[in-house]
Amino acid sequence: MTNEALNALLQDLTLEEKVAQLCQIDMSTFLADAGSPTGPMLEFNLTREQIVSAGSLICGANADAEKFAQIHETIRKESRHGIPPLIMSDVIHGMRTTFPIPLALACTFDENEAETMARVSAKEASACGVHVTFSPMLDVCRDPRWGRCMESPGESPALCGAMGAAMVRGYRGDDLKQKGTMATCAKHYAGYALCEAGRDYAPVDISRTEMYNTYLPPFKAALDAGCDMVMPAFTPVDRVPAAANRWLMHDILRERWHWDGMTITDWGSVGELYLHHLASDAKDASVRCFKAGTDMDMMSFAYFSGLKEAVEDGTVSIEELDAAVLRVLELKNKLGLFEDPNHGATGEEQLAMRGRHEHRLAALQAALKSCVLLKNDGVLPLHSGMKVALTGDHADSHRLLGAWQADGREEETPSLADVFSKDGRVAIVTPGEADVIIYAVGEDQDDVGESASKLNPALTAQQKADLEQLCATGKPVVMVLFCGRPLMIQEDASRCNAVLNAWFPGSEGAEAIRQLLMGDVNPSGHLSMTFPRCVGQIPIHHDQLSTGRPTEPENGRFISVYRDGSNKPLYPFGYGLSYTTFDFSTAEADGDALLDDTPVTLTVQVTNTGDRAGETVVQLYFRGRRLTHMEPLRTLLQWKRISLEAGESTAVSFTVRKSDLQTWDHDGQPVEASGMYDFYIGEDSLARQSAVILVK
Repeated sequence: MTNEALNALLQDLTLEEKVAQLCQIDMSTFLADAGSPTGPMLEFNLTREQIVSAGSLICGANADAEKFAQIHETIRKESRHGIPPLIMSDVIHGMRTTFPIPLALACTFDENEAETMARVSAKEASACGVHVTFSPMLDVCRDPRWGRCMESPGESPALCGAMGAAMVRGYRGDDLKQKGTMATCAKHYAGYALCEAGRDYAPVDISRTEMYNTYLPPFKAALDAGCDMVMPAFTPVDRVPAAANRWLMHDILRERWHWDGMTITDWGSVGELYLHHLASDAKDASVRCFKAGTDMDMMSFAYFSGLKEAVEDGTVSIEELDAAVLRVLELKNKLGLFEDPNHGATGEEQLAMRGRHEHRLAALQAALKSCVLLKNDGVLPLHSGMKVALTGDHADSHRLLGAWQADGREEETPSLADVFSKDGRVAIVTPGEADVIIYAVGEDQDDVGESASKLNPALTAQQKADLEQLCATGKPVVMVLFCGRPLMIQEDASRCNAVLNAWFPGSEGAEAIRQLLMGDVNPSGHLSMTFPRCVGQIPIHHDQLSTGRPTEPENGRFISVYRDGSNKPLYPFGYGLSYTTFDFSTAEADGDALLDDTPVTLTVQVTNTGDRAGETVVQLYFRGRRLTHMEPLRTLLQWKRISLEAGESTAVSFTVRKSDLQTWDHDGQPVEASGMYDFYIGEDSLARQSAVILVK
């Protein structure tokens, strides 16, 4: 549809039809009973006209191309203009083929893996009739008590931004009108992961400086990559919920970033203003959110009545309403829905996308690169002829997908027992008969995700007791850890001979673990989130701000330390072992000063000093001196994933520009880099100093 035709359509809509375009309702009202409202729609007294005119429908794992085609036909017949709804769903880390959870996917430090996940997901989900995914999730996470860590690329703003941008490119493809593409929605904008004590939906308190430097950059990266929508968080900024926060939704998005895409609330957020005592009725809540810059109301149904009333009495102008409706219509037009509401989806196409070999292979590749070897005293890799005991909650479990698994199926997910029983190189025996014990343990996939906060994210008392009994046999124990967040495993890891953190690895996770434990593939994942020693260290992350009472050099008693334990993490951000070792030379710089128009390239020689091929992630961090305000002790700047044969060396170079070191003040104004900067290159965030460069 041309822009002229789109504007003509907008002008021909009634007020009720325009408001309906800004409302999202549940798909179930059509699937359950095509003739009358059901569930929430009945409770909120929606008319049939409102239902068939709704701008969007939300669905879960019930996505079905043929049923959706019937719904589109119903809407075409029953509504005056037959405007197709945007069908949206939480396709977070796969559709039918499930990839590792995003927190694990970020452990690859490989944007290509994130883009591939999104590309496969878009093909499978769009074949089911889904137009928009509520992804990428770009909350920078520092508190593993929060269950939604599993949806995030982790604690580094740079890594979150890079992985999020890659996902956007993968979902959208080259042209949204093409079959096999989906529009994207970046969430939860912004600072949601800071909810107090890691308790989901709890309040957030954050400075503007932290917002500009830490929590906004990943969203800006996703928008720059072409992201179509933004979803505000449930939580507040400056004591105003994000969906009603004009500074966040208008001043930053529209004015500062000049972004013209569509915004949508999270589930029921407009209605939550009543519970905050910030609104007295649907009109009041609708006006606050709409005036702030929130276009579409997801499942609170307040806009249907409240926004309509606000336009009728002049509180909201028709021009403001039209601008929001046009953004919704423009996204539908970009997707080609006016010509093909199904966006190429058919029942045959949906069936053809299930179980595709190349999709499962891509999921396997991602799982192989995302598992992180945390400890190994030499027991791994396993050897041919070994007698292996396989035990623990996850030994024979098919629940390896994690939360937000979309249409992923446990019956299509092999267990560890399934894959090891087919490996003729080892014999599966009881713990008493074994040469080595594999203890597969951790969280259940239903214990992570939204509304899955934990006071103490750790193994259960029973799991700890079982581990103690296994260790008492005197046999080597390899713990394979399944989790959606860092767990407190200091004591557990100390008892084990090796620890492989598998996260929730997806459809091909068990096969990936088998290949890694057997040494068919060398582990190469690096942590996207710090593992604390205990809950008392939380929040803990590599880019903590400096303190005037540092622990080094020793300054006596009155320094920033715990009386009953270490400041250091159990496993730092970026950490990951291999079956080989890598040596780093001191970095060489091709200049001694970094100027506005003259970058500096840092080069380090990396050598595989072991006896087998392997991959590692070379990471560059920086810290400035003599600054105008405090900055983190380490900030991840760049990274490169490399592969080396045994004994092989290679030069790894990073080009740094002055603009790369720029930060932001409390007004969002750039703070130019100046003075001496320390650079650190290594395999994790504790890398030693490699170079000092003057920036002027």
